[in-house]
Amino acid sequence: MKRQGQKLELKLKDYRRFTATLIILSSYLYMGAIINTYIHYSPDGRGLTVLSFAVALVAGWLGFRTHRLKIKLQQ
Repeated sequence: MKRQGQKLELKLKDYRRFTATLIILSSYLYMGAIINTYIHYSPDGRGLTVLSFAVALVAGWLGFRTHRLKIKLQQ
């Protein structure tokens, strides 16, 4: 039982790291979309915006999974 708890803690840490990485990536993509759309016009701005929101959605999903895993670990 203790070994499974340690595995869950490691998984929780990995989820948190990956979520933070995805949020950072999403913000970079969104800033690139803003630059491509408003400063140096390029038709790629719309694609970058969609991609940044998709990455943010995946980060939100991982945040939800992290929350569920945290609850499971406390029980």
